[in-house]
Amino acid sequence: MVLSISRVALALLLATSATYAQLTGSVGPTSPLSSKRNTICSVLDYGGSIGSSDIGPAIGSASTLYVPPGNYNMQTWQTLTGGTKWAFQMDGVITRTGNCASLKNATDFEMYSSSSAGAIQGNGYQCRNAGPRLLRIVTSTSFSVHDLILVDSPEFHLIVQTGSNGELYNLAIRGTNLGGSDGIDISGDNHWVHDVEVTNRDECVTVKSPASNFLIENIWCNQSGGSAIGSLGTGTAIENIVYKNVYTNGGNQAFMIKSNGGSGYVQNVLFQNFISRGTAYGLNVNQYWSDETTASGNGVQLSNIQFENWDGEVVDGVQRPPIQFFCADGAPCTGMTLSNVNMWSATGIAVIKCESAYGSGACLKGGSGGSYAATTVSLSQPAGYTNPPSLSGDLSQGFATNSPIPIPTIPSTFYPGVPQISPLAMNSMANAAAKATLDLQHV
Repeated sequence: MVLSISRVALALLLATSATYAQLTGSVGPTSPLSSKRNTICSVLDYGGSIGSSDIGPAIGSASTLYVPPGNYNMQTWQTLTGGTKWAFQMDGVITRTGNCASLKNATDFEMYSSSSAGAIQGNGYQCRNAGPRLLRIVTSTSFSVHDLILVDSPEFHLIVQTGSNGELYNLAIRGTNLGGSDGIDISGDNHWVHDVEVTNRDECVTVKSPASNFLIENIWCNQSGGSAIGSLGTGTAIENIVYKNVYTNGGNQAFMIKSNGGSGYVQNVLFQNFISRGTAYGLNVNQYWSDETTASGNGVQLSNIQFENWDGEVVDGVQRPPIQFFCADGAPCTGMTLSNVNMWSATGIAVIKCESAYGSGACLKGGSGGSYAATTVSLSQPAGYTNPPSLSGDLSQGFATNSPIPIPTIPSTFYPGVPQISPLAMNSMANAAAKATLDLQHV
């Protein structure tokens, strides 16, 4: 069963690697999926039909939800509020024709596709930056969303807004080549995100404030804007975050911490095992990010942030440095540590830049003094730089803004050389069925 395998992986992770495992305890549903399948309410029994013009009311009428294989349209917005110990098995393809869904104040729930082929087609090209998010999970606890495909949202695709103990995995997200097409934006406490592919031209998997105790790993930003922490504003509170095994093919950056003014803190963060190929920026800390309106405050304090085992290259390392730290003069960065960070440029020429940034590595100053002006230092090709491996399925460009985006399949590899943490549901269930057949043959 997919859920139990994920729990085993989590238990092993917590037991063997306290440094990497910023999670503070169990994530995902607290009761097994089997206990939620005693009463299965198919939307076909609540007024929905395959090819229906609006499946929304049928979804709102059922308790334990099942969307069978087939194609459905959805016009009516549905907010599923306050449910406990329930599941949403979505094996069909729902096409947004008006609105989509949000889950609010829910506990112990699982939203998934048993075939790993359930999808929401947003057709965002019809209403760019003027429509709903495809899926929003608000102030919910002990949940999982997995084995689903989200395509072409008018705006952001999947938002987890606070809440706790959530697990997102085995997801494929296809957005357009345009800003405002975020893949996953997540805040809250004790969340685990893993085995996710995102294509878009904005955020890949991004942490928002408030956030604590996140483990984010095995992420494939495939022609995506890249992952980030931010944008950060007044009263930021982010701590104990791990990003591990992040592969970025094309896009804006390997990773960015972004703010402009603001207050609060980001502390105790580890960025480990990053590969980038053909990104615009590499490691990019920018607390004067011009795309963000200046927030009230002297700057968000960044402290105790580690960057370990980075390899890859940017397109032009002079125009956009592979490493830069533009820290707030009113709140200089401290405890920035670079270890085995081997970022380079496709042009064979690169610089690195630092401002009000302290730590070790790159152009960081030692100690923890006050502000200082931006410095630019020429960078030689790092001895540890390689031509890092690619993934089969790397895209050479993003998707158009004015035409439909096809529904992909969910991959089974998200970072070169690293196995998937939880098998796809379709494989897990096929294996379970095969085992059951084998057991019967030996009775």
